Amino acid sequence: MTMRKNIKIYLLSFLTILIIFAISFVLYINSNKIPKLNIPMPGQEIPQIDYKVTAKFDNLPTEAMVYRFKKPQDVDFYSIAKKFGISGDVKYDSENKRYTINDESGRYFEYEVETGKWLYIDFKEKNNYEPQNIPSDEDSKRIAIEFLKKEGLYNERFNYCTVVPEASGDKLTNDYKIHCWDVYFYPSINGKPVYGVSRIMVSVGDNGKIIEVDKLYKDIEEYKKVKIVPAEKALEKVKKRQASNNINPRAKSATINKVFLAYWEDAGTIEEQPYLQPVWVFAGEAVTEDGKYESFDAVVPAIE
Repeated sequence: MTMRKNIKIYLLSFLTILIIFAISFVLYINSNKIPKLNIPMPGQEIPQIDYKVTAKFDNLPTEAMVYRFKKPQDVDFYSIAKKFGISGDVKYDSENKRYTINDESGRYFEYEVETGKWLYIDFKEKNNYEPQNIPSDEDSKRIAIEFLKKEGLYNERFNYCTVVPEASGDKLTNDYKIHCWDVYFYPSINGKPVYGVSRIMVSVGDNGKIIEVDKLYKDIEEYKKVKIVPAEKALEKVKKRQASNNINPRAKSATINKVFLAYWEDAGTIEEQPYLQPVWVFAGEAVTEDGKYESFDAVVPAIE
């Protein structure tokens, strides 16, 4: 009886260890699994058309580096606010996990604890609809770059810039007026562009004053290289209208003349999307029903 009892104990112990090991293994696999990348679909309808493909699919990568978003550690957010000359009482929004500062002159600063994203805005200047001396778009770009570099906010990952006016009125009615220029800086990683929300925006207003800065990208570090979906397979999702495609819904034909690997930064928290993941981008030109030629690109996750 004693021997049988001991055998049962040994078996139970062995099964218990086996179960613990199996659970630990599953938890380890899940904790290191790259979650599905949910790229928002366009709000407009994607037309049902046949795509002509002239893009070359040879020599495309078969694997790519995945990057991990880094949570901010001991960041002195108040020192960032001081770069804009803003001071005042600091409040903490526990629901949205962010610090905010409002000063008496109508300036505002907020810092997200979980992501490191932040926003500065001078509401008084932003709402100035009668500016007297708005710089040109090229001067605004230069002013924005000089400011970011001077304050140590310029990231060498930025390699693409576009300048967009905030304006009112209409040129046809002769009351068109630019209130400020929004200068957008977009990053890349090893020559690959980053799509999604990844950018920093600087608004340049009256007399070249910096009136808003919006830092929307998160810091990253290398995680690991992974095998990626072949571009040919990803293309099938474009043809089946399963890609995030900004093509004009009135397009009657389209040609895909470029295919390349890029990255996608999600707008959510690091918990929701902990990794910067590769995506396939299919770019080209569409012809609408009224004969207009318009560029488009379709984005497909490169990891299944």
